[in-house]
Amino acid sequence: MEPLSSVLFNLVINIATLLIFLRFIMQLAAVDYFNPVVQATVKATPVVDMFSRILPTIANGRLNLAALVLLILLKLLDLMGNAYLNGLPAPLPAELLVATFLSLIQGLLRFCRYIIFGSIILSWVTVFTNARSPFIDVVWQLAEPLLAPFRRILPNTGPLDFSPIVALLAIYIAEQLMAQAAMVLIASVGY
Repeated sequence: MEPLSSVLFNLVINIATLLIFLRFIMQLAAVDYFNPVVQATVKATPVVDMFSRILPTIANGRLNLAALVLLILLKLLDLMGNAYLNGLPAPLPAELLVATFLSLIQGLLRFCRYIIFGSIILSWVTVFTNARSPFIDVVWQLAEPLLAPFRRILPNTGPLDFSPIVALLAIYIAEQLMAQAAMVLIASVGY
C-alpha cells in the first residue's frame, strides 16, 4: 500500500497535468473558445496565462508553448517526486529527459485513442437521443483533426465511417513504434 503522501502527490500532479493538457490540446485543435467546457478549462488553468507572458503562442495562436513547457515541468516533477517519495535514487538527467518525453508522447497517443472512442460512442448517442451538449461538441472538435486525414483517403461509404478504425490502427502502430523507440532510448542512456 502506498503512503498517503505519495497518493496525494500523484492526485495533485495528475489533475494539474490533465487540466493543462486539455487546455493545450483544445487550443491545438482550435476548439470553439466560447464553448463552456473550454471556458471552464481556461479558468481552471490561470498559470498558463502567467507563463504565456514569457512564452508566446505560435502557429497562428494554436500551439501554446506555455502549456507545453508546463506539461514538461509537471512530468519532470512527477518523475522526481515519485522517486523521492518511494525512496528511490534520483534519476540521471538523461534518463529523466527521455522518460519525460516518452511518457508525454505516450499520453498524447492514449488521449487520441480515447477521443476517437468517445466520438464513436457519442455519434451513436446523438443519433438515438438527438441530445447535444457542450461536452459532445468538444469531443467532436477534438476528434475531427484526427479523423479528417483518413476521411480524405478512404472512399465515401455513405452512412458508415471507417476513418475511426483506420485512425485507431494508425495510433496502435505509432504506439508500437514508440515502445520500440523507448526500449532503444532507455538502453542507450543506461536506464
